Amino acid sequence: MASSFEIHARSHWSFRLVLLGSRLQLEGCRDAAGPEEEALTCSLWLDPQDTPYDRAHELMAHPSCCL
Repeated sequence: MASSFEIHARSHWSFRLVLLGSRLQLEGCRDAAGPEEEALTCSLWLDPQDTPYDRAHELMAHPSCCL
C-alpha cells in the first residue's frame, strides 16, 4: 500500500509513504534540475510519532537511504 505527496522547494521532490509489513517507509525522489545534476532517490523509516511532512523536509536537507 502506498500514498503520494509532493513538496515544491528549490528542487522538485515527490514522496511516497509505503507500508512494508508493520513499518512505514518514506521514499523521496528529486528530479534532475539540469544536465549536470542526476535524479536522486532516498528513503527513511518513520516512527509512529513522526509526521511525514516534517521528515520529508529532513530527507531533503540530509538525503539518506534505508534498506
